[in-house]
Amino acid sequence: MATTPLTIHPDVTNALQNSDPVVALESAVITSGLPRKPLEIDLPFEIENWQSDQPVNQQLALAMNHVVRSAGAVPAMTAVIDGKLCIGLSDQQITYLAENPKHEKASVRDLSSAISSGKTAGTTVSATLLACKLALPKSIRIMATGGIGGVHRNWQQHPDISADLYQLARSRVCVVASGAKSLLDVPATLEALETLAIPVLAYRTDYFPLFYCQSSLEIPSSGRVDDIEDAAEVCNSHWDQLGLPGGLLLANPVRPALALDPTEIEGHIAEAEASALSEGITASQRTPYLLQALNQQTLGRSLTANLALLLDNADLASQLAQVLH
Repeated sequence: MATTPLTIHPDVTNALQNSDPVVALESAVITSGLPRKPLEIDLPFEIENWQSDQPVNQQLALAMNHVVRSAGAVPAMTAVIDGKLCIGLSDQQITYLAENPKHEKASVRDLSSAISSGKTAGTTVSATLLACKLALPKSIRIMATGGIGGVHRNWQQHPDISADLYQLARSRVCVVASGAKSLLDVPATLEALETLAIPVLAYRTDYFPLFYCQSSLEIPSSGRVDDIEDAAEVCNSHWDQLGLPGGLLLANPVRPALALDPTEIEGHIAEAEASALSEGITASQRTPYLLQALNQQTLGRSLTANLALLLDNADLASQLAQVLH
C-alpha cells in the first residue's frame, strides 16, 4: 500500500510523542481569506512582532504560530507544499505559501489532486481535520480557525454545504472558531450540526457567535461552557466515555470592542452578494470576493475583527490543548 506523502515538523512530532499540547491551524485563510498586501489601516490592538510593511496574510499566520507557542502549545499549521501534506510549517514555508497568488485553497475533496499534481495550497478546515487524523505518532485533537464553513445562503436553489461539517462529524477534533462565517445561512448550519451530532459549545455566552458579530439574540446556542475545564470535560465525555467518533465546535465570540452590528453586516452582505451575482462570481472565488467587499464596505473593520478573532481562537485552543493533553 502506498504511503501518504506526509511531512511532519519535528516540533510537532516531538510534542505528540511526549503527549505535549498541539494545536492544528488551517492555512486557507493565508491563501484565500486575507489580503496579500500590507494592512492599510492602523490596528486598534497590538500584535507582537507585527511588521506593518509586510502582507497581512503572512504576518497573521506567523502571529498565530506565535500565539500558540506563547500559550504553551506547539502550532501545527497545515498546508500542501509542493505536493506534500505538511503538518507544522516553518516561517519560510509560511512565506512561500503566502506570497504567490497562484497558491489557492484545498478542501478535503481537493487534497488527492493537489498532492498528485505537486501543487501548493492552503488547507481548509476539512482538509486540516484530515491532517489531524493522519498526524503521527498520534492524532491531533484541537484545532483553531476563524469560522467554520457550513450551509450557504440560498441553499434551496443551490445546495452548497461545506465539507467542513461532514469531516468534523467523523473527526475526533474540537474546533475552536467564532461560530460560522457570516456569509452562511447560520440557522441552517446549526441544524446541520445537530443532524450530524456535533456538539456546539458557546464560550461564556448563551447565544451562537456570528463571526464578526458577538451573537444574535435570535440564535441561542445548544450548549454553553464558562471555562476551559468545562469544555475539556465535555470533550472527554464525548470521546472517551461515550466513544463517539465525531468532533465538537467550541464557539468563541469576537472581542466586544471590535464586534460589528449584525444588522449592519446583513446589509453589507446583501449588497456584496448582489454584486457577486451580477459579476458572475461563483464557486471558490465567491468567499474571497465577498470578504474583500465587506472589508471595503466596513472601512477595514471587518478585517480588523477577523484578525483579532483568529488570534483569540488560537489562544483559546492552546488553553484547551493544555488541559486535554
